[in-house]
Amino acid sequence: MFSAKRKAYIVASCEQSFKRRALAAQDVLSLYGDNISKADAIVERVDKIGGYIVTYDDSEYPDALRNIYAPPPVLYAKGDISLLKSESIAVVGSRRPTRYGRDVTTKFARALAVNGLTVVSGLARGIDTIAHTVTLENGGKTIAVIANGLDRVYPPENERLMREIEDKGLVISEYPPATLPLGFRFPERNRIISGLARGVLVTEAGRNSGSLITADYALEQGKELFLVPGSIFSPMSEGCNERLKECGTPVTDIGDLISGSTACETKAKLAVQLSFEQQSILDMLKDGEMHFTQLIDKCNIKTDELTVLLSEMELYGLIERTSGNYYCIANG
Repeated sequence: MFSAKRKAYIVASCEQSFKRRALAAQDVLSLYGDNISKADAIVERVDKIGGYIVTYDDSEYPDALRNIYAPPPVLYAKGDISLLKSESIAVVGSRRPTRYGRDVTTKFARALAVNGLTVVSGLARGIDTIAHTVTLENGGKTIAVIANGLDRVYPPENERLMREIEDKGLVISEYPPATLPLGFRFPERNRIISGLARGVLVTEAGRNSGSLITADYALEQGKELFLVPGSIFSPMSEGCNERLKECGTPVTDIGDLISGSTACETKAKLAVQLSFEQQSILDMLKDGEMHFTQLIDKCNIKTDELTVLLSEMELYGLIERTSGNYYCIANG
């Protein structure tokens, strides 16, 4: 026999489940007229794949989306829906990035993950895929906003990545199951990518890159727009470079992104996360810059190990490498 307390818990859970289902059906009907059987079928299909339906009236619905133009009345979700209200930065860019674009995206996605910010992107080829992958590899949280139903995978080669995001992060869509990834839906979903995030980081974009649509939405929504400058000789950096003439904040360091963030307050907080060796390096550099070989001698560690430690500290914005392979404390 269940205790009275246990019975009350079960009843309350059932009532909440029924309420969520009724709200979901009601909002789905707003998209499909009076065809209640179709709405019920959608709700059942989402249940079957282990997903959730978050409606505009639900407490789980993110406030950040309520304030954008044309907020989605329904979000179909699979994964950790608490991430909808986490502090996040959107990372977007070219589907055909250069080596520079890949390296820059890796640098910032890793730093965002280390600093506890959720990375939002669109699961597309190129920059999106790198942003999601690197975030997960570094123990961070990521949200994929897709332009099709939760039961579809696009691009198909990202099926394993999508499953990993469902398991460790969150996949969302404003489109019900069975919806195909048609071209017009990608620009539509971009408003959700920017809407969820505190700001949008474009790591590499050509003049006609679709990621600039997300950048436009960010400006329209009053979000911060961060742009990574690139070579003036690279067509793949023309989009970012041109936008920097008009708007947006140039970003060259993780500190440019996390300033004012509640998830990570200052570089001093980052220092607490350093290993013993890294803290020792930081203390040595307080007396002035040192050459890489000097650090090897003083730290008494292998060259490849020191390289990794220094790279991480550069990523955190704590140190800088200067000409001649010298290292010093970062300014600011």
